[in-house]
Amino acid sequence: MNYLALTGSPWQRAAGESSAQPADWCSARTLAPRITAWRIWLSSQAEGRWLLFQTDPMEFTAALLALWESGRSAVLPGDNKPATLRRLSSMVDGIIPPYPPQVPVQAPLSQPPNGQQCAIPAPLPLQAQREAVVLYTSGSTGEPVMQPKRFQQLEDELDQHAKLWPLEGCAVVSQVSHQHIYGLLTGILHPLCHGVPFSARDSRYPETLAERLMDAQKAGLAAVVVSSPAQLSRLPEHLHWPAITRRVFSSGAPLSEADALRSEQLLQAPVIEIYGSTETGGVAWRRQQQSACWTAFPCVDWRIDQGKLQVRSTFLEHPEHWWLQSDRAASQEDGFHLLGRADRVAKVGGKRISLTQIENCLSLLEDIHAARCLPLAERDGRLAIVVAMEPESIPRDHETRRSLVERLRNILGDELDNVAIPRYWRFVEMLPVNSQGKHDNALLSRCFADLDDDRQPRWLGEVSNCAGNVVIHLEVPSRLRYLAGHFPRFPLVPGVVLVQWAIELATEHFGELGTFCAVERVKFQKILRPGLRFSLHLERRDDGIAFHYDSHHGRHASGRVVFTQDATHD
Repeated sequence: MNYLALTGSPWQRAAGESSAQPADWCSARTLAPRITAWRIWLSSQAEGRWLLFQTDPMEFTAALLALWESGRSAVLPGDNKPATLRRLSSMVDGIIPPYPPQVPVQAPLSQPPNGQQCAIPAPLPLQAQREAVVLYTSGSTGEPVMQPKRFQQLEDELDQHAKLWPLEGCAVVSQVSHQHIYGLLTGILHPLCHGVPFSARDSRYPETLAERLMDAQKAGLAAVVVSSPAQLSRLPEHLHWPAITRRVFSSGAPLSEADALRSEQLLQAPVIEIYGSTETGGVAWRRQQQSACWTAFPCVDWRIDQGKLQVRSTFLEHPEHWWLQSDRAASQEDGFHLLGRADRVAKVGGKRISLTQIENCLSLLEDIHAARCLPLAERDGRLAIVVAMEPESIPRDHETRRSLVERLRNILGDELDNVAIPRYWRFVEMLPVNSQGKHDNALLSRCFADLDDDRQPRWLGEVSNCAGNVVIHLEVPSRLRYLAGHFPRFPLVPGVVLVQWAIELATEHFGELGTFCAVERVKFQKILRPGLRFSLHLERRDDGIAFHYDSHHGRHASGRVVFTQDATHD
């Protein structure tokens, strides 16, 4: 079946559809009664924009097409969190219910409130300039930004996909959400326009993906897999992957070269990455086994301005205007390289997450002054957050800290998707700033350095009173290496480690101290246990350093470390 434009309502051509398809998959034939059921239900409802969130691909597609055929548009939230639905309910004319209507047995009739039966109107043609969907994307302020898309914009992008990656003889298996532009286009609308089947059930997990590929193989069809970096990175080698995949799509974030190679080897198919955004649609694509550069779609113009990528294409609401991307980029002979994001939006698990929104949610709480969120590159981009609180609200031990983290995670869970809830938490009295008084990502990242070095205390900020004095705020990580075996069922930080930390941190602040000579007047008064917060006070002296460790329990340790200065050689 050749490609048919979206405005040609390709799902209405069931008569010419091939019967070669896996059972329980979406196709024009299986969708027809579901679309009718939704149209009957909608016939007595309001016109305008309708909120649509359905996890089931079959019901989502049927409800979406019923909205379109009845002259309505669909508002697609990224999640169905209570706070999200409350916020958007006032912006729409109706909400598609989570439960599907019954399929009619006879001719489609509606039952208006007055009890008179009437036939539902014939499907309306899809006009190119009519609004098709409204998507939401994280804005720079943290508030979701509405992104309407006309049928013409969707059709232009689908036309590019059809020319580059035709689907004849294929079945499409999508692992990603159809509530977002990438999943909507590649997982649902692309196969619809080609008249090929696509999976009617959730295929997020690798075991389910393998089953869907087996279904396609039994039907004598090749498979196209729509996935994401997070899912491709977790493909297990022990599963049986039938050699019927024609190509694999990945989007949402750049795929690592190692994961791209491994995915190609397991699925025995090329992995095509698509770069774009909700605002711009698809911008470029690449196959890393051929080139690390991104190749723009034929209808997309691009340029680099002051290190940032700008694009112009027919996929945009105003195709004549240049759109500033949030990524830094460098031009190459065969395309462009991406150099990382330049805004306050991060990609986590293939989803765009507004860091500002997370920070704003927490800052509204009474005992929180401010919060700063950041992705940790060393932790696969997972989110970390530093929270500034009133001193009396800061947890001082392991149990209190765990309870606070659980409370804050639950609060964020009412507003955000699970992937947007930070994995790593740090609590401070003031957010760390650099010498210019600005929040520095390098300083924020230092709060999480103990994750990668289990010999260090958890750094939570510092204050220098004068050239020779510094107070460093620290915490004992529960996974500190030195706690092991010291002592069983009652771990504590050994005294020698406290001396070692004092020397290492003094060297960092004061420079080379000389050759170690002796430890004097050392006292260990109170133990330091996992989760305890404390401060290290350092003073530079002519013959070395003086130190003491304090917490809300009092003085833990103190002493002096003497160094001799090396002689100068001619």
